[in-house]
Order: sequence, then C-alpha cells, then structure tokens
Amino acid sequence: MGQAMVAITQIDCTGCDLCINHCPFEALLPLKNVPIGMRKRPVIVVETECVGCLSCIGSCPTNALHEKMMPENAVESPLMSPSASPETDSILRWGKNGIGWP
Repeated sequence: MGQAMVAITQIDCTGCDLCINHCPFEALLPLKNVPIGMRKRPVIVVETECVGCLSCIGSCPTNALHEKMMPENAVESPLMSPSASPETDSILRWGKNGIGWP
C-alpha cells in the first residue's frame, strides 16, 4: 500500500470552504490573495501538513478533492521535500469564536 495525499481540482472547487472544517491537520487553507481573474478564493493543500488521512474528501459537494497516490517504487516521499506553498489566510479553528471541527 502506497502513501496518499489529497489534491484539489481547482476548476471544480467552488470555494465553499467546507473541506477546511473537515481537515484535522489544518492542511487545507484558503489563499490570502485571490488571483486576478478568479471570482472565488481558492483553497490549497498545504503539503507539509497533509498526512493523507483523506477525511476531507467526503466533505466536498462538487468532488473537487481526490486522492493522489504516491508511486509505490518512489525512493523518497514528496512530503519530505514539499513544493513552496503560496501565502494563505489563517483560520481560527479553536477557541471562543473558532469554527472547530465537525
């Protein structure tokens, strides 16, 4: 069994942010700045935080989230050298006014 991560098909993502609440590792966050020409604030996978639990996949109403399998013969996990993540907004998950975890 290989290692997995979650990936987002941005064209299918509506920006509803439901997946953010379902990630216990805070690996799904919205971009801080909306790229020019986009009408929604995209959510990205923060590779350094994603452990591949896939608990977020069922929360997406448009099926924009999917499992990304790592090759079984990979010499090194991509999680060991993640790509640079763009700047994201922080989400207050815990505390008096936090969104919590469903």
